[in-house]
Amino acid sequence: MRNATILGILAASLLTVSCDSYENSASVSDVTKEEVIVLETTKKSEDISSINIKGRGQIDGEATIVLMLNGEPYKTETLKDEVQFSWDGDWYSNTAEIRYTPVQVNSGDLTLEYSF
Repeated sequence: MRNATILGILAASLLTVSCDSYENSASVSDVTKEEVIVLETTKKSEDISSINIKGRGQIDGEATIVLMLNGEPYKTETLKDEVQFSWDGDWYSNTAEIRYTPVQVNSGDLTLEYSF
């Protein structure tokens, strides 16, 4: 019984550490207007091999958000109502460009948490 308790505590600790590993956050300043957000890290470029982005918020209307790679769309989401999405992938730069475009948005908020 004692081993099962210790194992449960260890598993819960590992989940807590691995689920919230985002270093930074950024917000869309006005969800009714188009915006380009540049995500940045202070890590050296040679230390970067991936990117993780989690978006959450609320959009009254509809919008799109795009992660750009070499001037082309890499990941895209359509946003409306309750927003929750997660992107990850290979990445080799210490910046990332996000393009937010409202289609028809009345109000809301959108926060991006990210790590390189």
